[in-house]
Amino acid sequence: MSGVSATEQAGCFGNTRFCIVLTPNNDNTFAVSAIRRVTLPVALTVYSNNLSPSSHSNAFLNSDAPIALGTVTHADAFWENMRVRWTPGDITATHNDAVDYLPPLLPPSSYPIVQGFNGSFSHSGRSRYAIDFAVPVGTPVMAARGGIVIDTKSDGTTGGPSPDFAEHANYVAVLHDDGTTGEYYHLKHNGVAVSQGQTISEGQLIGYSGNTGFSSLPHLHFGVYIAQFNGSYKSVPFSMPAYSINTR
Repeated sequence: MSGVSATEQAGCFGNTRFCIVLTPNNDNTFAVSAIRRVTLPVALTVYSNNLSPSSHSNAFLNSDAPIALGTVTHADAFWENMRVRWTPGDITATHNDAVDYLPPLLPPSSYPIVQGFNGSFSHSGRSRYAIDFAVPVGTPVMAARGGIVIDTKSDGTTGGPSPDFAEHANYVAVLHDDGTTGEYYHLKHNGVAVSQGQTISEGQLIGYSGNTGFSSLPHLHFGVYIAQFNGSYKSVPFSMPAYSINTR
C-alpha cells in the first residue's frame, strides 16, 4: 500500500482490489472516483445519499485510470453511509459459443449431474445456466477452461441448505479470454490450489470439492458468468460434451 493515503485505505475493498478516492475540489467539494489496485477487471456500484448528481454510480474498472463517480460536499457523511457492491469480471464479455468445456471432475462417469440448467432447487434467474455435480469432499477439481484466476475464497468452514449460508462458500473464479468467468463453488475449507492473478490451463488442478456455502450435500457447482453492476452477474449457456449438455 505504499503511497496510498489514509483516506484511500479506509475506502478499499476486495482485499484492496479497488479503492474509492476523494479528491478536494476548489469549491469545497470533493470529487469521488474509483481506481483499481489489481490489474483484473471489476464492475462496481457505489451508493451514498451524499453523492451527487445521483445517489448511486457505476464504474467498470478495466484499466488503471480512475473512473469519476460524482461529487460530495461532506466527506465524513459520505464515508458513514457509503456502500459498494461489486463483481469481478468484464461487463462487455460475449461468450465464445465455439468452446467445449472439459469436465472438472475425472472420470466424468463417476460424478453425475444432480442439478442442471433451469434446476428447480436453485438454478434459476442469474444462475439459470449452471450445473451441480455430486462429489465427495476432497475430490480434485480441474479447470474446465484455461484463463486467469480472477478471484478466490478458501476460508469458509460452514454450509447448509439455505441462502443464508451463501457467503461461506469457497470458490475459484477464472477469467476466460472472451471476458466470461468460469466459477467453481462449494470447495472445502482451505481447498483452493491456485492464487489470484495466476494463469492456468484447461485440465489443471485448481482446488478440492467440499460442502461450503448454500449447499445441501457435498457437490461442485460450475457455471459460466458475465459480470454486471450492482454486485450482480448473469449465467450463460455452455457446452460440456462429456455430460451431453451441448446447447449450441
